[in-house]
Amino acid sequence: MLARGIRSYHRPTRLEEAISLAGQGVVPVAGGTRLFATDREVPNVLDLSALGLSRLETIDGDLRIGAMTSLQDLADSREVHLGTAGLLTAAARAHSASRMIRGMATAGGEAVHGAHDSEVVAALLALNTIFEVALPSGPLESPALRFLKDPAEDLGQGGLLDSLSIPGAPQGAALERVAVLPSAPALMAVAVTVSFAGDKCARARVALTGLRTRPGRVLEAEARVEGTVGDEAAIQKCLEQIAARAPFRDDAHASAAYRRQAALVLTRRALMRAMAQARSGTPPPPPARARPPLPARLPTELPYFTSGMVEVWINGQRRKARAEARTTVLDLLRAEGLRGVKHGCETGECGACAVLLDGRPVCACMTLALRAEGRHLETVEGLGTPDALHPVQQAFVDTGAIQCGYCTPAMELCAKALLDAVPR
Repeated sequence: MLARGIRSYHRPTRLEEAISLAGQGVVPVAGGTRLFATDREVPNVLDLSALGLSRLETIDGDLRIGAMTSLQDLADSREVHLGTAGLLTAAARAHSASRMIRGMATAGGEAVHGAHDSEVVAALLALNTIFEVALPSGPLESPALRFLKDPAEDLGQGGLLDSLSIPGAPQGAALERVAVLPSAPALMAVAVTVSFAGDKCARARVALTGLRTRPGRVLEAEARVEGTVGDEAAIQKCLEQIAARAPFRDDAHASAAYRRQAALVLTRRALMRAMAQARSGTPPPPPARARPPLPARLPTELPYFTSGMVEVWINGQRRKARAEARTTVLDLLRAEGLRGVKHGCETGECGACAVLLDGRPVCACMTLALRAEGRHLETVEGLGTPDALHPVQQAFVDTGAIQCGYCTPAMELCAKALLDAVPR
């Protein structure tokens, strides 16, 4: 696990300080199933959570998303839903079935990492997103086609991704994907946006995952739809360009031939759905039980930390615990005698380490302890007592919902978080 190599931890409160540290090679913490948007072990990490980069706002019809906004906030936001014709909310939900992952993964981290199977990156491409980068020399606006092709080109000079701007909602949008299971990563996904002028398609954007490197657009395919009424002949010409020009990935999960055939089917479906939405003028229904993001509570500045005492709230009690820069929430809690949180995969996949951080489930194995400083952690030990079980715990007992028991504490905490989030 990459966290093992961490030696120092920095949490600035001013963007200028963060840019200076990034220029010195300090690596930003990303979140999700990857602490960093890099495969190498890093000794010095940069926590961006105190910079106020977790925000959502609409300015003159353009949607602005802070780089530290979580995917769960994107999935839950009515503002994001309306500002992207439902595309980005759908992509954020498709990214992972786990609320723990969506709650920690960020829009900026996902864009910089740019996994080949990322529906979020495909959606950002289809939405013509503008990436606003803070550089030592001043701000830079980078279009999606440039930034998402190679983020290091814009960030390599000590830059940090500040925010993402989506210029106006498309009239129609759709996301189609295929996977081994609905909860599994996509073998192939297609994100489409369209806008009409009269009865003609004035703009079409088609972005694909499942390519050899990062998700990308096929400009020649888009051109075959633009300027047409979006009929079958235009769609067929679009598909021919995708088949001829898209460099599909060939790996153990699926062959390039399979992905090519899947891309043609999914693109047709996505174009037809997006065009139908644009012609009807009816936006897609908002996400069920959409709720606003949690109020931002910025942590305090931490200029430099290697080891020392960390103050956190655990099950309602204020506690101080010794930690190193590399200590995870999982390590801290177990050292404090809370054994309900378990070691499992240590890659954020199994969920055995789930705890609640400010009421939201997170993977304790993928969350550095310093990210929890001054915040509230809840473990199964704080859920109920042997004499007064929490209703969720009682329901587990009544139905025999224990399986082997190893992950049961995490399941109970996640069930509680779900019930807290969903109005009855």
